[in-house]
Amino acid sequence: MTAEQTPGSGNTENPVPAPTAPPDDPEQLKQEIERTREQLGETVEALVAKTDVKARAKDRVEEISDRLRDRTTQAKQQATARVGQAREQATARVDQARSQLTGKAAGAKHAAEGTVVPTDELQARAAAVGGKIRDITPAPVQRAAQQAAATASQRRALVAAALAGGTVICILLLRRRRRR
Repeated sequence: MTAEQTPGSGNTENPVPAPTAPPDDPEQLKQEIERTREQLGETVEALVAKTDVKARAKDRVEEISDRLRDRTTQAKQQATARVGQAREQATARVDQARSQLTGKAAGAKHAAEGTVVPTDELQARAAAVGGKIRDITPAPVQRAAQQAAATASQRRALVAAALAGGTVICILLLRRRRRR
């Protein structure tokens, strides 16, 4: 028999440690009891936290809400940056097309001074330049321009009527002042 084996035990590989005897000193016993109470309290608190489904769900909702707020803010910033970039690109392309058109118009003017250019040819050149401008203009800018043109054409009659009405009122007011 070895020192680890006890008579009648069949387990020689993993001997069961013998429980420690309680300390003889009452002060040590009190400290041991206090440590055990603290460990037990922490264990109970951990178990209560795990079983409190409502608090865990609330914490999870707050966590997800914070994450969504962060993602929303980030997406908004990215969208704002992309809109700014698109605006800058559109402005640059419009300026480029305008300068090309101005250059071609000046060339056409000089050419027209010496010879008469047929209207059909001028219209064809203008259509070609317009096509180039349309090709380089981003789709969102084109849609916005189309909406603005549609709104302006719809409201043209309304604006004209308002101006006519305003003109009539101004004329009537001026006539009244002159009579007095």
